[in-house]
Amino acid sequence: MIWIERKNKINSDANMNEEHFWKNILKEIELGNPSVVVTIINREGSAPNIPGAKMFVNLDSIGGTVGGGLSESRLLELAKTILKEKDFSVKTVHMEHNENADDNRSGMICSGSQTFALTPLSKDDKPTIEMIIEAYTKTKLGVLSISNKGINVDFGDLLTHDKSYSGDDHSWSYRENIGFQDKFFIIGGGHVSLALSNVIATLGFHITVLDDRKNLPTMAANTCAHVKDVISYKDISSIIPEGNNIYVVIMTYGHQSDELVLESIISKKCRYIGMMASAAKKQQIFTNLEEKGISKDLLNNIYSPIGIGINSNTPEEIAVSIAAELIKVKNSNSLN
Repeated sequence: MIWIERKNKINSDANMNEEHFWKNILKEIELGNPSVVVTIINREGSAPNIPGAKMFVNLDSIGGTVGGGLSESRLLELAKTILKEKDFSVKTVHMEHNENADDNRSGMICSGSQTFALTPLSKDDKPTIEMIIEAYTKTKLGVLSISNKGINVDFGDLLTHDKSYSGDDHSWSYRENIGFQDKFFIIGGGHVSLALSNVIATLGFHITVLDDRKNLPTMAANTCAHVKDVISYKDISSIIPEGNNIYVVIMTYGHQSDELVLESIISKKCRYIGMMASAAKKQQIFTNLEEKGISKDLLNNIYSPIGIGINSNTPEEIAVSIAAELIKVKNSNSLN
């Protein structure tokens, strides 16, 4: 659940990823509306939502979510009390989601526990919020730290794990990597590419769309891609980087260009390389590449046909199936 509430009106905002989340906070701060950011900083066992999930609260609006339910309602009221009392110290709240718990019982029964940080932000924090936004708008990787001293951003070395928590109620620190760490390349700028960009934009990827056609209407209509470029597919190998954070989908306008692109990048060590194809098209392209000397081991690493099997037909349905497969791969520990 991600939503914005203003004066008791709730509007869905499905595209509110981390960048949009912090931009909304900046807007509120600039309007003179101090806000409290509620962040899940630790979780044990089964509990709604994961560390790093955030909600911002001010007296007129709310955005994001830390899981919903009774625990979120309590945190919402506590955040508003902080703002009304103008107590701008950082607070932590621990909740046990167990009806048999003696202390800190949340009222929920999913059996785990969570610790939340409630961080008040005002105009004094505007430079830090702008640094967080810069990490996303300029693909500038950094680390966001939250402690009882407030929030801070450091650009430079990233955490080995995306999120970390240490300490106790008296002295604690939560840290997370920020900026677009996962980079998604869509090779082909047609209708499915447009629909896929719209879906992937909600998942925190930096999106690049590449095509060799000029003045393509679907490229012009794509407002979610961070980079759009017209290139020669013969140069694709020099454009696509390698890494555990690189995801590539091939969906050009024809099987010959699909084959050219796949042949050019198949040996790259990326987290995900997929090609949109029917079973027959895949077989023909794979056979051609084997005849050119490409090993079956490399071909077996390619996701094709791409997407989770949901009998998808429209560009929008296909986009959802591909996004689901990307999430599955992203949340695993494997590397092609």
